[in-house]
Amino acid sequence: MPRYLAATTLVAALSIATPDPPPHPPPVDTGAGDGGFWAAAGDEREGQQGKGAAEPTVGDGPSEPTALAVGTAACSAAEVVTGSEIGVAVCGDDQQPTLTLADVQQAFAELKLDPGTLVIQPPDGLTLVNFKTNFYTTTTTPTTLTVTLLDQPVTLEATPATYTWHFGDGQTTSTTEPGAAYPALTITHEYLRKGDYRPSLSTTYTGRYKIGAGPWQTIPGTVTIDGPTQPLRAIEAQPKLVGY
Repeated sequence: MPRYLAATTLVAALSIATPDPPPHPPPVDTGAGDGGFWAAAGDEREGQQGKGAAEPTVGDGPSEPTALAVGTAACSAAEVVTGSEIGVAVCGDDQQPTLTLADVQQAFAELKLDPGTLVIQPPDGLTLVNFKTNFYTTTTTPTTLTVTLLDQPVTLEATPATYTWHFGDGQTTSTTEPGAAYPALTITHEYLRKGDYRPSLSTTYTGRYKIGAGPWQTIPGTVTIDGPTQPLRAIEAQPKLVGY
């Protein structure tokens, strides 16, 4: 066989047996800047790599950026930065939890508020049947307290708004008035039968709050505190004849 023919045959055989090497993947460039982290893949044929919010390089990659998940949950201020062929959603600095109205409402509900001081006249736990027994409370002023919620000072103010009088005989009444001492007699109740009763008072508070030196804002809803019962006995008056 001629020498040149043998050499040609050998080259052809090597060409068939040796596969072409796979194309190199586009290089990926990453880094960090003022806006957070960035990641970009360049088109090696063009010799370009995008950074920050650069426009995608025209090449064989997808026409639209492909979002990548970062971490286990997205932060509320996540920004999308794009490179030449990929887009990444990233968070900036560590974010602090946001103080919500629900946090304020919970703090308001957990305040140790006065259940209301119930005063009954006549005193000493004794009254008469069919007699106007007088009820009133001295719990009338707002309660103000400053608490710390999520590292922020929050001032809470609770104001008595409604009083519910439980007379112990199955009868109740609600008023916005706290009642008054004798002789005003604004909140009274007559017991129709003699016996032992356990009257009590429930005080309902409305609230408002302010964060730091900010303006006052209303807290939706109310909080009702039930006070303890007091012993009260109703007796019938015994007529007594006095000499004349």
